Amino acid sequence: MLGMAGGSAAAVGLASLLGAAPAGAAPGATAAIAPGHRPGGSDKPLRFAVVTDTHINLTNTQSTTWLAQIYAALATREPDFVLHCGDIADTGQPDEYDRYAQILPDALRGKIHYSPGNHDTRWDPTAKQLYRAHFGPAPYSFDAGGIHIIGFDPSEVLQEPGHYGPGGFAWLEADLRRLPPGTPAVLFQHFPLGNSFYYVDDQPAVLDHFAGYNLRGIFAGHIHREDISHFNGLTQVAMNAVLNAPVYYWVEKSTDGGGMPVLQVSRVSVAADGTQTEVPLSTMPLTGTGQGRAQRPRQVLLGRVGAGVLPVTVRLTPDAGSPQVGVQPYPQAVFGGSSAPAYQALTADGDRFTGTVDVSALAPGQQRLQVRVQAADGTWWEQTNLFTVPGGARDPRQRWQYQMPGAAQGGIALAVDAKSGRGSAQQDSALLVAGSSGGQVVALRTDGSRVWRAQTGPVYRQPGADAAGETVFVPSADHHLYALDARTGHRRWQFDAGAPVLGAPEVSQVDGQQRVVFSAGQGLFALDTATGHQVWSVPDSSFSSGRPACDGERVYAAGADGYARAYDARTGQQLWAYQMVTGDEHHLDLYSGWDAVVAVGGGLVVVATVSNAIALDAATGAKRWTVSGSTMYAPALILDDATCLLTTEWGVLTLVHLATGATIWQNNLALRVFNAGVVVNGDTAWVLTVDGKLIGVRLADGARAGWLQHSLVYTFGRPAVTGGMLAVGDQNGVVHGIRLR
Repeated sequence: MLGMAGGSAAAVGLASLLGAAPAGAAPGATAAIAPGHRPGGSDKPLRFAVVTDTHINLTNTQSTTWLAQIYAALATREPDFVLHCGDIADTGQPDEYDRYAQILPDALRGKIHYSPGNHDTRWDPTAKQLYRAHFGPAPYSFDAGGIHIIGFDPSEVLQEPGHYGPGGFAWLEADLRRLPPGTPAVLFQHFPLGNSFYYVDDQPAVLDHFAGYNLRGIFAGHIHREDISHFNGLTQVAMNAVLNAPVYYWVEKSTDGGGMPVLQVSRVSVAADGTQTEVPLSTMPLTGTGQGRAQRPRQVLLGRVGAGVLPVTVRLTPDAGSPQVGVQPYPQAVFGGSSAPAYQALTADGDRFTGTVDVSALAPGQQRLQVRVQAADGTWWEQTNLFTVPGGARDPRQRWQYQMPGAAQGGIALAVDAKSGRGSAQQDSALLVAGSSGGQVVALRTDGSRVWRAQTGPVYRQPGADAAGETVFVPSADHHLYALDARTGHRRWQFDAGAPVLGAPEVSQVDGQQRVVFSAGQGLFALDTATGHQVWSVPDSSFSSGRPACDGERVYAAGADGYARAYDARTGQQLWAYQMVTGDEHHLDLYSGWDAVVAVGGGLVVVATVSNAIALDAATGAKRWTVSGSTMYAPALILDDATCLLTTEWGVLTLVHLATGATIWQNNLALRVFNAGVVVNGDTAWVLTVDGKLIGVRLADGARAGWLQHSLVYTFGRPAVTGGMLAVGDQNGVVHGIRLR
């Protein structure tokens, strides 16, 4: 919800043209259906349509053709409104949204309401500002036909999966709490929940929040296929994609055989000649206890873990009937995907179900047990419960936590201690500086105590610091780079880059002068660190959310146009360019080095795409070697002039000879690793996996050396380590202080 100011003003014209939230339905507001729609009161019929995953793409026009057929057919049916569950466009680029606007018939303008998908925001250099300008902000809600409809947005800037977070839960609670008793609510968003889906990393908390309210249904997309499930008191309809077929879903308020109100959901296929074939799929009850609620456990008791075994007792209510009760360790390692259930049945003794679960493969720290109680009719209740796995002598220990607003996705920088005044090279005096998407920047001591707090715009990448650790440079989606005094947090200067600053800044010496280099929008900028004055800029260097590198002679950067480039560090003049990826705009957006952190050392520059790590000659740009693997997200670490540590997004660590790329050792952790990546402390590399694990790997031979489950939500922010204390942030805005040994 933050960082909307730039998009909200522009949204006034375009959002009303294309649809978006109803009038007055800004974030935090509830609105009546927009003027001109069918009134839809509780005593009148309600008819609406749902579409999803249209993936407008200028290269592959089939989905555009099918969507035009669908919208033409819908215009003849005069629905009260239409819901779009996201992935409107394939890469969220302006020309794709323009093409979408061209096929929208006048009869539907102002009647379509949207929730963004990952394809709308993943590769977006505007940090959702472009989306909001076209379709309006989310979350929002409105009322129609006696039903409360919520358009939620779990999508994340620059990331693939979904996340609600504390701010999302606060909005949801406030929105649902003010509903009159008995009002049914229906939510639409891009990602489906529960069942075998793990696309939203904090979905256990989402389902817990829903449990206290009269949420009756969810419409979702993302999986590009139909999946209808009845659980936790609601009916979820995950839908086929327009990308696959000319199909939409028609929903009408009606009554069941007992005269109780329901929503009837049908699939409608549209032929090229406009013929519509409708097939009933499911009903969504609007009253009663809700499907699966009777199976909600009265009590779940988890014993103490011993010898890798967790004792479990589940007690049910008399209304539960004779269900099956199964448990499984929550599949924490599944990243933004689905996973076939592996529930272990508990033994029944009346309303009491007992058993033990093998948890010996889980990391030390807090873990979750997934509990499912399924009735004979296929409906179920699912929830998770927390337990702790004890650690061993070699495992890290969590020492403190600090809560920030928004997500701590921006990574941690090291600066100077306000009390001692000594530089960051003195490990006992270092400050840990963290930024959040909530626009807060804090400096913490290594014991977790706060020294200062400052406010900027939303922060999505790691701040930088000057050589003395006395100035911190904070990139913000509000178009500014901020220079903050590391001792006090006071603002020394700010620079307006004219676009969201979504790349991490690099600070280096050029002819004895310090420069900070960073990407914003399509541009690359070099500023004087003392004054913030622009030394040079390259306005068309290509979008990058990674970080450039500088060796004092040249600046190296990789971008979304498929190129790695070198620029004169004094003037910004381009010196060479190496084409890493070829293809059309869509292919480049997805597979280029747009998120690469460039590494430089030993006369080489190491860049990466989602397919390869590439070493280039620093002076000429000539390719020296290539190592296969998706090494773009986790930064390469040049350890010395002889070795380089590469980490793929799939958790394969490879130590290579810097000169040749030849493998020294390799370790497959079999866990997803993204932007947080790896940090080195002494003789150990500490790997931050996206699912909240910290794993030690010895640099000498790649052997494992202790681990910890430090968080149960995703981790993208780069860590920092000083004096044996590692700090890392997570998507719930928590900065974790971890003692390594």
